[in-house]
Amino acid sequence: MANSAHRLSWGELPDHLTTAFSDVFGAPVVDEQRQVGGFSPGLASRLGLADGRRVFAKAIHSGRDSHAPGLYRREIQVNQTLPLQAPAPRLRWSFDDGDWVMLVFDDVTGHTPAQPWQHHELERVVATLTGMADALTPAPVGTVPASEDLAVAYSSWRRLSAGESAARVEALPTWARENLGLLTDLEKDWATAAAGDTLAHTDLRADNMLITRERVVLVDWPYAVAAAPWLDLLMLLPSVAVSSPQVNPEQVWRHYLHACGVEEGAVNAVLAALAGDYLTQCQRPAPPNIPALRAHQHAKGEAVLQWLRARLKVQL
Repeated sequence: MANSAHRLSWGELPDHLTTAFSDVFGAPVVDEQRQVGGFSPGLASRLGLADGRRVFAKAIHSGRDSHAPGLYRREIQVNQTLPLQAPAPRLRWSFDDGDWVMLVFDDVTGHTPAQPWQHHELERVVATLTGMADALTPAPVGTVPASEDLAVAYSSWRRLSAGESAARVEALPTWARENLGLLTDLEKDWATAAAGDTLAHTDLRADNMLITRERVVLVDWPYAVAAAPWLDLLMLLPSVAVSSPQVNPEQVWRHYLHACGVEEGAVNAVLAALAGDYLTQCQRPAPPNIPALRAHQHAKGEAVLQWLRARLKVQL
């Protein structure tokens, strides 16, 4: 995914933060590899220390993005309870002074999946999600349920049907506008459909994955929830479809182990809710320092809608 936000560099961090880092790790930073992609305008860098060690660090402050510090704090909480069998880098240290928030992880030597997706890399990711769903069931005690965490985001069609914004309805794709009632009916069942006790990442895209020789590592876990074991793949496939038109999401879905036995209506309910979230979020003004976010949401919303329409034609 192309760089979508100006990333902070190590040299732009305040002295008290870099000094605290050096005190904890016992060595200063002598090398920085700034990472691209994603939708955070904070620091996201692989750091080399004077003693030869390497770590990955991310940092943000409220003036840079008022929403991000809260997500970083939630990510700290998630990582503190993340089971060892989760395919995630280990959190080494975190910092929070009420404004700046930093997380430091083990460095992972790997690459993000090629775009467009290559078949063998997508197979590895799907296999990882299969094993992860098994290993992360049950979810850690206290994990927020998907039905609670996504309640507002996944009621978009219902709000539009209730008259929230005529302008937003007019800005929808033609099919969505003409079938608002159908989408509203489908969406209302998403919470029951997605309920479960598996720890799900729920923000999987190519830029949130690293493929190494031995495994696939998933990064950025602030949106983790307790949900059905199939939710992560369902939420990943629209972004795969956006970058890789040669991939049929339904075909990948049909061959997924945890999709076996899932009711068609349950899948359609979650897809409808997901489409509604993307296609309304993309109409909002772009957040500061993240200019490409709304276009990304629009593209994924269109991809979800296309997938859902194809499924409904089969069933009708």
